[in-house]
Amino acid sequence: MTSTKRTLDASNYDTDKAAHTHYLRNYEEYFRPLLDRDVRLLELGVLKGGSLLLWRDYFERGLIAGLDLNPAPIEDPTGRIRLYQGGQQDTALLDRIARECAPEGFDVIIDDCSHVGELARVSFWHLFENHLKPGGLYVIEDWGTGYWDFWPDGVRYRPRRTTRGPLRYRLSRVATRLHNSRLGRLPLAGNLTRFAKRALQRGLYATHDYGMVGFVKELVDEMGMGDITHPEFGVAPRRRSKFRELRLSHGHLFVVKA
Repeated sequence: MTSTKRTLDASNYDTDKAAHTHYLRNYEEYFRPLLDRDVRLLELGVLKGGSLLLWRDYFERGLIAGLDLNPAPIEDPTGRIRLYQGGQQDTALLDRIARECAPEGFDVIIDDCSHVGELARVSFWHLFENHLKPGGLYVIEDWGTGYWDFWPDGVRYRPRRTTRGPLRYRLSRVATRLHNSRLGRLPLAGNLTRFAKRALQRGLYATHDYGMVGFVKELVDEMGMGDITHPEFGVAPRRRSKFRELRLSHGHLFVVKA
């Protein structure tokens, strides 16, 4: 059971990643520069453990750690796979895994676990802040569960019509000009123009903020932190985003740590 370095092929492994060909293409693009390194990889949610074998064979020098609520009996004569049992929101357990498997930090962390926004959020920020190397990759799979009614925190998407007539656009421009004028620099006038713009823009775009989708939108805000905290136009104190890159594709998200 081997995987080629040219193509990441999951067809011979007991993992659903074989069914998501674009996942494998994305992984291949990001993982190829790491092939010859002593990679430390953690995957949250491993089911029967097939993906751990895939990563072990792909990263020939890597140490692969996995976490799942249920035991996953797999055979690993190389000794390069470490398997832990527990929940992804158990930060004490996450600290222990990092201490035992990647004391200098993980190169790659993959969340293929609960696909529940609240739980994914806990493990993301704890691992990202404390146990992911600078330049490291954090991958989230199947974030589209936030659109599914049958999922614990999913809600069916309901499209709605939104209109932006010429009057609304003109009023928004007027509020912007007032905000940028001398009058807008006065505290009361500045607050009023902000309120007016917010009211005029509210409900303009159809949006969905439930479950994993809502969590992903929180990550988009972090990516935009440089603009959010811009010294002239934003909210102090200024800081850069903790992300170097955020990339979204269908059901698949990559964050590169700054």
